[in-house]
Formats: sequence, structure tokens, C-alpha cells
Amino acid sequence: MMTVRSEKLRAGSLKLTILLFILSLWSASVQAQEFSVAGFRLLPNDVSAFITPVRDLNDEPCALVKVEAPSDFAFSTPLGIVSRKDEVGEIWLYLPKGSKLLTIKHPEWGVLRDYRFSKPLESRMTYELKLKLPKLTPIIQEKHDTIVEVKTVIDTIAVPQVRQKMPLALYTLATLSFHEDGPSYGLFFALMRRHGFFIHASSNLKRIGSTEGTCNKEGYTPGSSIKPYYTGNTRHQNYTFTAGAIHHITHGFCLFEGVGYGKAATAWQQTESSGGGYLLNEDLTHKGFAAQLGVLASFNRVSIAASAITIAGKQWQGSIGIGIKIGKQKK
Repeated sequence: MMTVRSEKLRAGSLKLTILLFILSLWSASVQAQEFSVAGFRLLPNDVSAFITPVRDLNDEPCALVKVEAPSDFAFSTPLGIVSRKDEVGEIWLYLPKGSKLLTIKHPEWGVLRDYRFSKPLESRMTYELKLKLPKLTPIIQEKHDTIVEVKTVIDTIAVPQVRQKMPLALYTLATLSFHEDGPSYGLFFALMRRHGFFIHASSNLKRIGSTEGTCNKEGYTPGSSIKPYYTGNTRHQNYTFTAGAIHHITHGFCLFEGVGYGKAATAWQQTESSGGGYLLNEDLTHKGFAAQLGVLASFNRVSIAASAITIAGKQWQGSIGIGIKIGKQKK
């Protein structure tokens, strides 16, 4: 009697074990069908597909779908997949323009066939596809902490900035210089690329002529305490010649500086009773070192200039000019 009861218990236990095994298989099959698409959206601020485009067989830039899923997922579309990249935490799929359907496969969880996008994919646009994955039954096992040292290397390529070669340009300007002895008229020439040289010559187009001697600014002649009588007529001669360097600064603006020679002379005419003729006024006459500093600006073919000129640091002139620029325009 006891033997029969024991056999019945064994048979019942076996049936229970088989039932539990079948239930576990059914649970696994149900779990295999639980993964789905949680969301799909356009990423308007993501320029990954625009900066590094991948092209299909028709040389059309692809759309980029970033799938948040483990790397053991597989994908297919009716138009094919041009390229796949497994990134950290997501999979990048480069799909042809106009793709509408996507089939998602997993070796354990099965297949989600022909998922339809909300609208056909557009070229050079980036999208995000989120998957809802089934919750795995936790398996209790002994784990040991492992520290993994990861060394990240970031390649940085320094691209040197190439300075654009500037075209050769010739500047020709007519100048007008203002000073106490009246205006001077001149010509200004410059030849340059980014740097170059210039020459500038100006004159009041007058001459002192021959003189009978010299006097100071009070009118006295050297070695005499008697002041001659003057008619009030004066002669003025003024000329400068400078040359130097010119530099392109920015957007058609140039700076130029140069040195040279200049002369500013004044003569007073005596009355006939004092002997007549002209006396060179040494205090009002300056000659020697000349310097010039100015700016030049070009607007298409028209050029204008403004500068300051000095003769021996004694006489100062303000000069303006206008002319043309000859040469190719900078692109």
C-alpha cells in the first residue's frame, strides 16, 4: 500500500515538473514577442548626416536613423541599408532617401517586420528610433568587480590657415597738399600685393629765383643793425619727394610710410631805395629730411588717400588724393 502511494507521489511530482517546464517555455515565447518601437522622431538639430554624408548607389546623400538598441539587433529595408555603424549605446543606419519600412530582427526576441516610418525619410536628415525591450528575468550569479581602464584617444588635426595670395595692384592718384605757403600739387604711385612700395612728389610749381642775400624773420640782414625797406612782395617755393613702404591692412585699407627730401623757401623783395632784389628769409626757409605717413582706401576702382608730411620737423602739410586702382579685384 505504501509502495503504491509512493509511486503516485513520484508520478505527480514528474507531472508538476513537466508542467513548470512547459510554462517556462511559454513564458519565454511570450517574452520573445514583447519588444516594440517606443518612438520615432526627427532630430532637427543633429547634423551628423549633413556633415559626414554617406551616399547610396545613385550618389544621393542618405538619411541617418539612430537606433537606441544593443548591437545584436539586425535590420533590413526594401531599399536596402547603405551602411551600418555600431556606436556606443546606439546603432547608426544610413538608409536611402524615401525609405518607408524597416524590419527589426533579434536572435532571441524574434522579428518586428515592416515597421512603417511616420513619413518617408529625407536626404541628409537625422532621425531617432527607440525600442522597448523586454525585461529579462534576473539570474542570480556570483559577480566579481572588475575595473577596466579605458584610454580614450582624440585625434586632433590642426589645419593651417592658408593666406590668400593678393593680386598685384597699381594705384595712381593726384594729390593736393595744404600748408602756410599755399597748396602744392603732386602725383602718388604705389605698386603692391599684400605689401609694396610708393613714391610721392609734390610742388607748388613756383621758384624763388635769384636772391641778393639773406635776412632773418625780422628782416635784418646778417651783420647789419639797419633794417632794409621791403615792398611786401614775397616769393615761396615748396616741394617734397618721398618714397617708402605700403601695407594692406584690411578690406581695401592700406597704411603707408616713407621718407625723402623736401624744401620750403621764402624770399622778401626790397624796395629800390634799399637796393632792390629779393632776400632769402633763412628763418622761414627749411630744407632737408622729409617724412610722410598716411592711409589709402579703395572702393572698387576708386582710391582716396590722406596723409601728413613734414619738412625737417619745421613745416607740416596735410595732403589728400584721389585716383584709380589698376589690377584684379580680390575675390
